[in-house]
Amino acid sequence: MRGIIASALAAFLVLQPAVASASAPTSSDPFSRMFTWWNSAFKQENGFNAHGFRRFFTEDATLTLEGREVIHGIDQWVAHFRRIQASGAEVEIVVPFKTVFRQANKIYSYHVIRSRRQGKASCSLAAGHAVMKGAKIASITLVRAPMDPSQGPLDPQCRTD
Repeated sequence: MRGIIASALAAFLVLQPAVASASAPTSSDPFSRMFTWWNSAFKQENGFNAHGFRRFFTEDATLTLEGREVIHGIDQWVAHFRRIQASGAEVEIVVPFKTVFRQANKIYSYHVIRSRRQGKASCSLAAGHAVMKGAKIASITLVRAPMDPSQGPLDPQCRTD
């Protein structure tokens, strides 16, 4: 599975420069704005609620991670992220993204996910896309690759503390 994820990330990085030149990286796209809200909601008790998710997502929005659908619908978005929040983990999606561009109804991103679980910092690179339906996100598909400091230097946006 790690080989598939690494290949997907590599393909994304090879393909994105040609498309990215048409649309410079920004944090004003709907995908980035959602994750800015998400980062704030993660830090607040009851920050993850149906009203908040409905501002950004369609009622039947999905989240697919590494090829597996893990969320379908607003109630599952709320439950999934409240579970992570209740676990005591700290998670942050770094915004602005390393790369973000839009093509038709899709917003592609390449970004860093910083986290801390049981006092241990970790970092992943993520690449994928959001499918837009009007002004809302209908689906997010991501592949993530954990960064291992023993395998080389971490991305500068990763936590080391």
